[in-house]
Amino acid sequence: MDVERLRRLDLFGDLDYHDLAQIARWVREVHAEPGEVLFEQGTIPYEMFVIESGDVEVVRDDETLATLGAGELVGEMSLLLQERRMATVRAATAVSAVAIPAEDLAEMKAEMPEILDAIRGVMEERRGRNLGAQER
Repeated sequence: MDVERLRRLDLFGDLDYHDLAQIARWVREVHAEPGEVLFEQGTIPYEMFVIESGDVEVVRDDETLATLGAGELVGEMSLLLQERRMATVRAATAVSAVAIPAEDLAEMKAEMPEILDAIRGVMEERRGRNLGAQER
C-alpha cells in the first residue's frame, strides 16, 4: 500500500511517514464492482474498511440503512464489539478501499492507540445516530 494514498484518508492524515509506513504493512487494497458484497449480515467480522473512492450501501434485512462514501469507515462496529455483522455492505458504485484485518487491530492498538481511538469515535457516533433513528 502506498503511504501517500494512506495520507489522503482522514483517518490517517495526521500521521507522519514512519507511522504511515507501519500502517501500510497492516492494510491491503480492496476493489469492488457495483453490486459486489464486501460482507454479509450475520457473518463473523474479519476486517473493516476505509473507503478511498466510490459508495457502498449498508443494508439490513433488505432495508437500505445508509450510503457511505470516500473517507468513511465501514465494518468497524462488529469488529470492535466482537459481534456478528449487523448488516450487509455492498458496492453501489465501483469502490476502492483499504482493508484493516482484525488480527492487526491488537498490534495497531499497542503501537498507535490514537488510530484505534479515532475508529472507536466513529463507531460511537454511528451507534448514537443508529439508536436515535430507531427511536423515531
